[in-house]
Amino acid sequence: MGPAFTWVLALRYLRARWINVLGMLGVTVAVFAVIAVRGVFSGFIDDIRSEVRRTSPDLLLTGLPRESSFAALQQALVDDDVVALAPRLRHYGVFYARAAAEATSSAELEFSNVDNSFVQLLGIDPELEAKTSQYLDWLRRGRRTTFGARPDPPPLELGPMLQVPPELEYRVRQRLGLPVPARRADYRRSLWPGLLLGRYRVVRHQHDLALGEPVDVVSVDFPRGRRADDGQGDGKDGGKVLALQATFAFAGVFETGARLFDDTTAIVPIEALRTMLGHDALDPQSIDLCTDVAIRARDGMTAAALQALAGRLLPRALAALPRPLPKNAHPEVLTWEQQNVVFLDAVDTERAMMTAVLFAVMLIASFLIYATLHMMVTQRIKDIGIVSALGGSPHGIGRIFVQCGIVIGTVGACGGIALAIALLVNLNVLNDWCQDHLGVALFPPSLFALRAIPYRIEVDWVVGFALSALVLTVLVAWLPARKAARMHPVEALSYE
Repeated sequence: MGPAFTWVLALRYLRARWINVLGMLGVTVAVFAVIAVRGVFSGFIDDIRSEVRRTSPDLLLTGLPRESSFAALQQALVDDDVVALAPRLRHYGVFYARAAAEATSSAELEFSNVDNSFVQLLGIDPELEAKTSQYLDWLRRGRRTTFGARPDPPPLELGPMLQVPPELEYRVRQRLGLPVPARRADYRRSLWPGLLLGRYRVVRHQHDLALGEPVDVVSVDFPRGRRADDGQGDGKDGGKVLALQATFAFAGVFETGARLFDDTTAIVPIEALRTMLGHDALDPQSIDLCTDVAIRARDGMTAAALQALAGRLLPRALAALPRPLPKNAHPEVLTWEQQNVVFLDAVDTERAMMTAVLFAVMLIASFLIYATLHMMVTQRIKDIGIVSALGGSPHGIGRIFVQCGIVIGTVGACGGIALAIALLVNLNVLNDWCQDHLGVALFPPSLFALRAIPYRIEVDWVVGFALSALVLTVLVAWLPARKAARMHPVEALSYE
């Protein structure tokens, strides 16, 4: 029995039993679901990775002792592959935006359960930070998404001290009834340093802040030379902690796209934060504190090259640190992926689990194909006997039903791929239509904080999965085909 004849019988059997359409639909739905969900999930993962990358420098020297000097580290980290360095100082506190009716002087604080917020204070040098991270892009994104076309958007260039325009702060002080020095020179010396808040925090807490308005920050710290758990100090301070307070001027919002970072971080000038922690630049005993050093490597370095550079820089950094190191200090140089390893690993694990669950849908569709082909073999037993009696070989008879499975798998896979790509390409249009006409958004922007639903069509993966679905369909079809091929012609003709 030639191949052409087996294809004729296979197509005839498929047309004669419309129940085989269920098998095709099963494969179509399975392939559609896997590719569509995978495409959206891959788009979200790419978006997440780009957001994480946007908040992270190429390398980060972290875990430093609190009394680390940036000047010493800056000299130690000189390398041909290092383009720029920037100090970072992390601390924690509570910020309070004073209302106009309650503000009487810069030294008074009145707290509200609604407006108080715990925040990570990130002290930076804007000029150096812009060379190691996408700091200016953070400002542009925050300006574009929050202030739009307002006539007084936050300035992009805030200067080395992250300062709002003096004239704007002057008007704010007058409006709030705050004291203003009579002499302009005295006023300029008393300007508040600027403070940037994440857009998500401002929107979530509905802070009605105007540029230049005072934001009070309170925190605690240990006396100089003593940390909570470093095992150092002479114990003469009696375990006291210092209450810290500083006033900043609201200088605008920033948006990195990484919601956790935006929601928990306030950016301030590093010198202002050092002063708040008792290390004023005018004090000869002060230290240019830093808890981290952001490092920008030369462009084009691979992950392996970044890892090698990190290995070279760490010994140099350790040599520049004061000895002995506190027990709680564990300096290390991390690549941008290592800085976010827990989060990125969790995302990759979720993608793997999602793929495994969706592949189970393909297995269910395969069982449906097996059931329909097994039913077809049972109903075509006499036909099998006739074909055998006319000279059909067992191999040829089995090939008829395998080819039925090939047709079902091919049509189903192609249909699923076409539907999935059509959905992904028009996903945002469909989402807008559902929101406008049905009042239900498939992906609410307020929940995912996205301007558009991301997706990515992985051509290699789509082709690979489609071929896998086809192979699985053929394997499932082989079982009833094997049963048909092993039938004895006499028993098949006498079957009732």
